[in-house]
Amino acid sequence: MGRSGEGSAAARALALDEAWPLVGRAALVDRGVAGLSNGARTVFAYGPSGIGKSRVVRAIADELAADDRIILPLSGNPALSAVPLAALAPALAREGGSLASTAADPVALFARASEAIRALGDGHPVIAAVDDITVVDPVSATLLAQLVEAGLLRLAATVREGDPLPEALLGVASAGDSVRLDVPPLDVDEVGELLALVLGGPVAHRDAVELHRAAQGNPLYLRELAIGAHGSGTLVEADGLWQLDGEPVSTPALRDLIRARLHALGVAERDVIERLALCEPLALDELVRPDAIDALTALEQRGLVQVDESTPRIRVRLAHPHYATAVRESMPRIRAMSLLLEQADRLAAQSRDAVDELRVATWRLDAGRPTDPELLVRSAGLARLAHDHRTAERLVAAAIVAGARDAATLLLHAQLLWSLGRADDALAELDRADRAAAAAGNPPDVVAGIAAARSDVFGGDPLGQQRGIDLLDELERVLPSQTATLSLARSILLLDLERVDESLRMVEVAAAASGDSPTERAVLDLARAMPLAAHNEAEAATAAANRAIARTGTAGSAVPTRRAQLILAHALLADDRLDEARATTLASLHDAIRNDDRITARLDEFLMGRFAWQAGRLDTAARWFRDTVGGAELHGPASLREPALGFLAVIAAEQGDVERARELRARVVDGVDEDNSVTALADAWIHAAQGDADAAARVLLARVDRLVPRGADSAAAGLLHHLTRIGTRAHAAAAAERLAALPATGCTALARRLAHARAEAAADPVALRAVGGEWERVGHLLYAAEAFASAGTAARAAGLGREGAADLQHAASLSAACEGARTPKLAFADGAEPLTPREREIASLAAQGLSSNEIAVRLFLSVRTVNNHLQSTYAKLGIRGRRELRSSTAPKRH
Repeated sequence: MGRSGEGSAAARALALDEAWPLVGRAALVDRGVAGLSNGARTVFAYGPSGIGKSRVVRAIADELAADDRIILPLSGNPALSAVPLAALAPALAREGGSLASTAADPVALFARASEAIRALGDGHPVIAAVDDITVVDPVSATLLAQLVEAGLLRLAATVREGDPLPEALLGVASAGDSVRLDVPPLDVDEVGELLALVLGGPVAHRDAVELHRAAQGNPLYLRELAIGAHGSGTLVEADGLWQLDGEPVSTPALRDLIRARLHALGVAERDVIERLALCEPLALDELVRPDAIDALTALEQRGLVQVDESTPRIRVRLAHPHYATAVRESMPRIRAMSLLLEQADRLAAQSRDAVDELRVATWRLDAGRPTDPELLVRSAGLARLAHDHRTAERLVAAAIVAGARDAATLLLHAQLLWSLGRADDALAELDRADRAAAAAGNPPDVVAGIAAARSDVFGGDPLGQQRGIDLLDELERVLPSQTATLSLARSILLLDLERVDESLRMVEVAAAASGDSPTERAVLDLARAMPLAAHNEAEAATAAANRAIARTGTAGSAVPTRRAQLILAHALLADDRLDEARATTLASLHDAIRNDDRITARLDEFLMGRFAWQAGRLDTAARWFRDTVGGAELHGPASLREPALGFLAVIAAEQGDVERARELRARVVDGVDEDNSVTALADAWIHAAQGDADAAARVLLARVDRLVPRGADSAAAGLLHHLTRIGTRAHAAAAAERLAALPATGCTALARRLAHARAEAAADPVALRAVGGEWERVGHLLYAAEAFASAGTAARAAGLGREGAADLQHAASLSAACEGARTPKLAFADGAEPLTPREREIASLAAQGLSSNEIAVRLFLSVRTVNNHLQSTYAKLGIRGRRELRSSTAPKRH
């Protein structure tokens, strides 16, 4: 994988060290500016250290300065907080002489300060912008309050979290004309946007999530993490995408900042902080010292700990994960070992449940005193069920070191290594498991489990599925008692090769050989759901997945709920239920990122790309597929790289970029196109983008001829619908004929595609309009835009000019949200003036709810330029503003 060169890296490092842009704070700045411009006398920005309070106040001051206000910049300093007028006197020295000479006489002091403010303003309003007002000396604070009360000054100030306002300012802060701004952490999208602006290119979503988690949305911490990760080589660029190749690394500056905040802790407070740094979260009764509650109260008031009351037992954790890192790094190892063992012994004596058993095992392992191997293996299984794959791998590895070298334990370790993306290590561990199984007489269930795990790893290779199937076939001949396990593993690989009927048959073979326990029924339902969806039986697939999810919630279930929800998302996608599928998958993705489940994260990224693509959000889909390619190359599984590249090629062709589409298609490894329809779809779209619809039709129909005998009806229906989108009326008629011949089984997704093909073949404006409305209702905006464009063209040909113009305008409005789509059906004639690429880009962002300021920051444009493009867009689409733009591009619900 390529990395950025030295010259590029140096330029990036320089940018990282400079001031970062302000992102996600436009609404706060607007509130502050509006308040101070329209009667408010004070604005106070609250938030923890590093959250960006000072940047918000500075931005407010900058906007007011541009409007002929005079800004008086001030700051508090803890070292000078006892020095009278330390904050205010230097700032007013030029205008009013020395304030200090009148400090003993409050009346003379106010008079001198008033003169200075009037001289400074020279007829213009004066705004004092004060950083850290809570540590401003009392005399300056009192004088500021008096000047505000007298109407001579307005005040914008930052307030440190946990610090009380100076008593003199309480009156103006609590007045009805005071504006309070609570500065929140950045969300994941804002973190991704900020990093993209600083790095000059997009960041993989999974790594934006990881950096958001590590920084807790704190911009200062995020900056130091990005600098540290870049400097250590763990933040790398490949093919224009920035990714983490390892854990984010903080800088000495960040560690020093945190240690300075923790420096003044008392003995009891330090003890609580150290225990939380090693063992968080802790319940109140798990803290050892008798004065721990008093210490916790003080720490909570200072914003250093958080209290979690979401469970029956109240738990406490540190307010930020980097506090734990800084404390652990500064703690002597012997002290850490002593605290870990003390907490483990205290919890073991309470002996509550299996989760507490897992905590005890983890703490003893961290202390270098691992418990017995059986407990470690049991705890690893619990951690795996809780989706904590990294902790589970550590525990089972420790169990192996402690002597648990049986085949089942080695198999568990291999499965965990594979979930962490370590394919070679997993195969090596499976070889060890084979040897251990042979030494134990080859227990059939263990041998079958090893084979199923090895076939999973083989299936993670772009051309490895058949190798896995051959392995399972050979083993079943000698282990007929393990038919259920081996058939289910074979079913997954067959489905990857689009051999759907065979995949379903394997599930039924496994069902005949399985028992009737809730877990076995859940496993079988999940195994059925995927091939049922691929067979155009989306309703049955969704029902099976929902049954499995219900069973995963029962006590003792060994099937992870997230796995079941991921399969449900596949079924929902096959049924065109994009919103439901997206919400489920996004939750699964963030859970997988949090727990280092690399395989699930990659599947989720790929699915997110599918949802965005089918919704017509082409740029958004491309970002997800680029994340998939980068993640597959960096962490695996490699098998997802090829279909993601295929979809990227399709998107490039749909946007009219033939050269880019060819380049992406050429990166797909040879041989994959034998059993993967995405490559055929990419080839067809490249032909279509070149204007050769007949060649595109030949590619698509040839692939359909291979899919239908295999039972891959959903993929066949999708390709036939693309033929409708790409080709002529004759092509649409051929597609309709083939779609009508597919098994229906009440599949609404198939019915939509058939209706679309028939309407295109008949050039029926009424039918096309109805199809467009249906696509719009279910959120497929690009398909809807194409249907309305065809309706407009057909209406005009029938002499229905007014109806045709309306259809074409609606098509243009919908296509504006499709992020650069330039498909054949959207090349409609002169009925609706097409948007320029920049207008489409801005309209798409505006339709998503971004303000002109936010669009300007994201696209490096002026606000005026953004507004000019929007006005041009409104005129071309025949609408009056943002509300109509959003409503015209939002899925309609009936």
